[in-house]
Amino acid sequence: MNFGEQLKEIRTSKGLTQIELSEKSGIALRTVQRMERNEGKPSLYSMNAIGEVLGVNLTLLYAPDLETETRNIMESTDQQLWLIAKRRAKFKRSLSAYSLVIPFLWIIWYITMPGEIRWNHLPWPVWPMLGWGLGLAIQYAKAYVIEADSLEQKEYDKLKAKQ
Repeated sequence: MNFGEQLKEIRTSKGLTQIELSEKSGIALRTVQRMERNEGKPSLYSMNAIGEVLGVNLTLLYAPDLETETRNIMESTDQQLWLIAKRRAKFKRSLSAYSLVIPFLWIIWYITMPGEIRWNHLPWPVWPMLGWGLGLAIQYAKAYVIEADSLEQKEYDKLKAKQ
């Protein structure tokens, strides 16, 4: 029995139509149809999304050739790198905004506060500077210190070790 036949058998045993499987997994109906007819090589993303709905690991049913296996590994690696790149870009945009806005707030405070009472009270720009700075520190940690998906990977490794 080939991959497509196995997929169709699992889908029908769960009482799902191709349309229902497509809607629940977020994978195009045409892709589901192609997978069941063994047309082309399904992506790792498609197999994982459909496998989640069906409650099975489709990658174990599908024995890809070396080229497909390499492509799937690269796809998952690229997704992790893309996540890291997005986090770093978000941090850099936030840092740029912070670098422009905070000095502007200090200038407003300096111009609007009378000189004789200027240093008698805590300057109000301290609060947005501290709050925003804390947010920036968290963004920095997510982008440069904490590994992307490290918690998920650790949990997966624990579960895998128990089997």
